[in-house]
Amino acid sequence: MLQPNSREDTNLSPVSKIEIYSFFDPFSKDCFKLSAILSKLRIEYKQYIRVRHILNPSLRVLTKCQAQSTSELDNIALAYKAAELQGRVRAERFIHLIQNEIIPKRDIITEDMVSDCICNAGLDYSVFKEDLHHNKLKDSLQVDLHIAREMEIDEAPSLVFFSEDVHEEGLKVEGLYPYHIYTYIINELIGHSIEKELPPSLEGYIQYQQLVTKEELLTIYEWPEKVLNKELKKLALQQKIEKVSCLEGHFWRAKI
Repeated sequence: MLQPNSREDTNLSPVSKIEIYSFFDPFSKDCFKLSAILSKLRIEYKQYIRVRHILNPSLRVLTKCQAQSTSELDNIALAYKAAELQGRVRAERFIHLIQNEIIPKRDIITEDMVSDCICNAGLDYSVFKEDLHHNKLKDSLQVDLHIAREMEIDEAPSLVFFSEDVHEEGLKVEGLYPYHIYTYIINELIGHSIEKELPPSLEGYIQYQQLVTKEELLTIYEWPEKVLNKELKKLALQQKIEKVSCLEGHFWRAKI
């Protein structure tokens, strides 16, 4: 649901940066789909947007994180907060890899899965394990809960767009929408024409993300499916990527 803020005192001068708060549920398929859209937004509008990912700290999400875990290591809520202590970029790569694992395996989480994602995200494993035992992780979750309450977040995914004008309220977008809805909001908030960036090579993108779905690649590149299939097969023949099959469909994984 789109919730536009009041614009009675709108400042019509253009802004240079938009901050996007992304509230997500790691077990949600819609959040998984939105992650591809956010990746595309970051590629095309990297000069104009900052994205802050916040694991939606609702009772339902935190309860599921606890129920799916056997220890602190595979409690996704605590693991994500520990990953954040080593930088948001690595933490976001970690949660992206985790979602790529959770969705096809129907929410089954193991310590080995989390450990692999930690290493593939470039996190220091020993530091990560130490940080898991700090009380500051739970304090950090409480801060996220306060932010979610302040922004009246009731569901995930939810995005809240903020311009640099501190007098302007954020624009909240609840649920999943087509890509052009988000680009329209960005262009309206920026207030001037934007020259979008081009995506990296297909190989480069898969190498960076480690594991991707075809749907994610179709979102990023907007190629006809036949063209994408041809390019994926070419990279597979060159032993640069490999196809991974599971109950939920097919993934493509970078070969190290």
